[in-house]
Amino acid sequence: MTNKLLLILLLFCYSASTFSQNSTSKVADSVNVLISLSKNKNISGNYKDGLKFATSAVQHANKTKDKLLQARAYVSLANTYQAINDSDNAKEYYQIALDKKTDDYFVNVASLNGLGNIYSIDKSTADKAAGYFERSISYTLEAGKNEHSFYTYYNIAGMYLNFKNPDKAYPFILKANELLPRIEKENPLHPLLQNLNFAIYHNQKRDHSLALKYINKALKIAEEHALNKELIDIYDFKSEIHEALGAYDLALASLKKMHYYKDLDFNTEKSLQVEEVTADFKVNEFKEKAEASQLKANFITVVGIGTLLFLSTSFLIFYNYKKQLSYQKLEKKNKALVRAKNEAEHANKLTSDLLINISHDLRTPLYGIMGITGMLIENPSIINTKKGLLNSLKFSGDHLKVVINNILKIKEVESNKISLKVAKTNLHDLLRNIVNSLNYLADQQETQLTLDISDDILEHYIIDGNSLSEVITKLIDNAIKHTTNGAVTFSIKLINKEATKHYIEFKVSDTGSGISKEDLSIIFDNFNQGNLEENTSYGIGLGLPIVKSLIKMMGSKLYVKSDVGIGSEFSFILECEVPNGETTRYTSTEHKSLQILVVEDNKINQIVTQKLINLLGHDCTIAINGQEALKEFNSNHFDLILMDLNMPIMNGFEASKAITAQNKNIPIIALTALQISEVKERCNNVGIRDIINKPIDKETLKAIIQSVYS
Repeated sequence: MTNKLLLILLLFCYSASTFSQNSTSKVADSVNVLISLSKNKNISGNYKDGLKFATSAVQHANKTKDKLLQARAYVSLANTYQAINDSDNAKEYYQIALDKKTDDYFVNVASLNGLGNIYSIDKSTADKAAGYFERSISYTLEAGKNEHSFYTYYNIAGMYLNFKNPDKAYPFILKANELLPRIEKENPLHPLLQNLNFAIYHNQKRDHSLALKYINKALKIAEEHALNKELIDIYDFKSEIHEALGAYDLALASLKKMHYYKDLDFNTEKSLQVEEVTADFKVNEFKEKAEASQLKANFITVVGIGTLLFLSTSFLIFYNYKKQLSYQKLEKKNKALVRAKNEAEHANKLTSDLLINISHDLRTPLYGIMGITGMLIENPSIINTKKGLLNSLKFSGDHLKVVINNILKIKEVESNKISLKVAKTNLHDLLRNIVNSLNYLADQQETQLTLDISDDILEHYIIDGNSLSEVITKLIDNAIKHTTNGAVTFSIKLINKEATKHYIEFKVSDTGSGISKEDLSIIFDNFNQGNLEENTSYGIGLGLPIVKSLIKMMGSKLYVKSDVGIGSEFSFILECEVPNGETTRYTSTEHKSLQILVVEDNKINQIVTQKLINLLGHDCTIAINGQEALKEFNSNHFDLILMDLNMPIMNGFEASKAITAQNKNIPIIALTALQISEVKERCNNVGIRDIINKPIDKETLKAIIQSVYS
C-alpha cells in the first residue's frame, strides 16, 4: 500500500501543474506533445519508444532557457525511468529537476517524493528516503496541502513499518494523526489509513489484541465506503494478526475475504483499462482536431489529460508488480496458515483420540470395581466402619465414571452424533433416583440436597429420559461441588400446559460460591471451569458444555443467574409430551420377575451384572459369547437380552443379527465400553434396540428394564 500512495501523490501534483501551464511557444508545445507520445508508448508497453520520446522532450526543453520547462521535462523523464524500474536514471533526472531550483510546487514535491519512493525500497537507505519525504512535506505544508502532507507522513511511517522498525515509524504516525482533524471529513481513506498504521505498529510491538482493535476500525470504514482495494490490504493484515493470536480458522477466513476482494479488484481493473483505452482514443481524436484548427490552448489541455493517463498507467505498472509480489507472499502465507491449522487440529485430534482410547480401556475394569463395591455396601454382613470406606470408594468410582463419560460425550456433541431417543418415562422415579445417587456427595460437602416436585407434575411423560437425566445430574453435581455447608434445591414446576404437552421448569439453585461475570462467559467452554484457584476437585470442565448442548438439542435454553458469594441458579423449561390417557399422577407398579440373558465374556462383569439383576428381583442367565447366547436363546424363553459387543468366537453384532432374524420382538440392549456414536449404526442394522455404556449401576439397570416394559 505504501508505493501505491506515493504514486497517488505524484498524480495529484502532476495533474495540477500541467493544467496551469500557459506557455504558447512552439517549443513548449513540442515538449508537451513528446510527453504525450511517450505516455502513449508506455501504455502500449513499448518502453523503448516511450523512453525515446521522453528523452526528446528533455532535448527540446533544453533548447530554451526556461528552467521551469526543463525541470518538468526532467521530472517526466524520471517518471518514465521509474516506470521501467531503472532507479539509477530515475534518481539522476529527479535530482537534475531539483537542481533547476525553480521553487515550483510540482517540480519539488514530485521530485522529492520520487526520490523518496526509490530509496524507500531498500532498508539501508530508509533514513535517506525519509529525508526526501520530509523535505517534500515542507513544501506541502507551506502550500496548505494538508492531504499531501498527511499522505507523505503516512508513507514514511509505512516504510519503517515495512522494515519492522515500529519505533522509528511511530513519530510519523503521530504527525499524520495531528493532520487528521483537518482532512478527515474530506475522505474516509484518511482515518482508515491511520487505523491501519496503528494496527501494524501495535502488532509489531506484540500487542496483538490492540492491533486487532485498530484493524477492525479500519475494516468498518472500508466496508461502509466500499473501499475494495483497501479491503484487500486490511484482510491480508488481519489474517497476520489472527495468526499471531493462534486463531488459525479466523486467519484463513480473513485470507478468503482478501482473495474475494482481489478478484473483485481484478475485474474492476480490467474495466478501467478498457475505459482508459477508450479515453486514449478520444485524446488522439482531439489531438488531430487541435492540429487541424491550430487550437493550441485546447491541445495543451489534451496533453494534460494525456499526462494524467500516463501517470495512471505508471501507477498500474507499479501496482501490478506489487500485486504479483503480494500474490506470491500470500500463497506462502496461506500454505503456512493451513499447515499451522492442520498441525493444531492434528495435535487436538491426537489428544482427543488418546483420551477416548484411555476412556474405552477404563470402562470395563471400572465396571467391575463399581459393581463389586456396590454389592459389598448392600451386604448386611459388612460392618458400618467398612461401609464408610466402601462408600468413599464408590464415590471415587462414580466420579471417575463421570469423567470418562464426559470425555466421550463431548466428542459426540462436537461431532453432532447425538440424537434424541424419546420414550415413555417415569419422571418422578427418574428425578428421585438422581437425587438419591447424589446424596452421598452432598453429605461430603455438608450440604442439604432437597427435591421439590410440584403436585401437578404427572408421573409419566414421553421424553428423552437419558439426556434429561444426564443434564440434571451434571447441574446438581456442579451445584453441590461449589457449595459447602449450604443448600442445593432441585425444583420442578409446571409452567404451562396444553392438551398433549406440559411445559416444565427444571431449576437447580445453590447457596455456594457463585460465579463472576468474567467466568460466566467461559464456563461453557470445553475444559474450562472458570477461576477455581487451587481447587482441582471439580473435574475437567466438560459438564456445563455438555449440558448446554443437550438442552439445546432438546429444544430448550439454559438460563444462569449468579452472584459471587451468594449462589447460582441454573434453569431451563422443557416441552414434555403427555402420554395418551394420562391426566393425573399415579404411582408406578412393579413389573413381574423377568428372565434376562446376559451375554458377557468378562468374568467380573458377569458376576456384577448378575448380582444387580438379582437385586432387582429378576432371573439371570449368563452366556460367555455370541455363539453360546444363540444356543441359550433357542433353548429357553427370555424377556430381555443384555448384549456385550466385543467378544470372541461370535461378537454381539453377529449374535444379535441371528437372534432378531428369528424373533424381531425380543428387546436386545447393547452393553458396551465403546463410544455409542461409533457403533450406533451397526447396532440399528442388526436389530439392537438401545445402547448403554458401561459401567452401569442398579438404578441404571432398573431404568433400562422399565423403559422396555413401561
